Amino acid sequence: MRHTLIFLGCLLASCATVTPTLPPVTVTRPLPTATLTVAASPPTPGRTVEPGFTLIPTTPLPPTATSVPCTSDAKFLRDVTVPDFSSINGGAIMDKRWAVRNSGTCDWGREYRVVFAEGSSMGAANEHALYPAKAGSEAIIQISMTAPIAPGDYSGKWQLRDPKGKAFGEVLFIKIKVVAATATP
Repeated sequence: MRHTLIFLGCLLASCATVTPTLPPVTVTRPLPTATLTVAASPPTPGRTVEPGFTLIPTTPLPPTATSVPCTSDAKFLRDVTVPDFSSINGGAIMDKRWAVRNSGTCDWGREYRVVFAEGSSMGAANEHALYPAKAGSEAIIQISMTAPIAPGDYSGKWQLRDPKGKAFGEVLFIKIKVVAATATP
């Protein structure tokens, strides 16, 4: 048993290796500099290659649809109320309505406006929100106005504007002849 222990001890001692401790070494060399290049196009999805594997080609991604800005446009269709050159009593309240077609590709929302452009506003506010209208649909534009008191010919021009304030479409007109109110006997 004694020989076995000595043999084991020698065996273990011979297996052990001494690792010499080396003093720290300082190496001074310039560090590499990296240059960052920003690509103008988004990165293409890809896969990382791992050793021992072969990449199988994948189906390329379909191109993404680019959004094309819509266009705002309107076509005058007809006067719904108060046709041009109507005779109106001075001071009468008028419910002016125009039928128009949204002939653009943009849907009109509340941010679309009809604004007074020129002539007589006939007591109406200078700006009104349009009722929503899908592209291609017919819309009614309605403004409450009051005829001037003095007899004569009056006209006003109204223009549609997009959310950025850009005028579009055909100009809308109101043309009336104010007459003196007749006394009722």
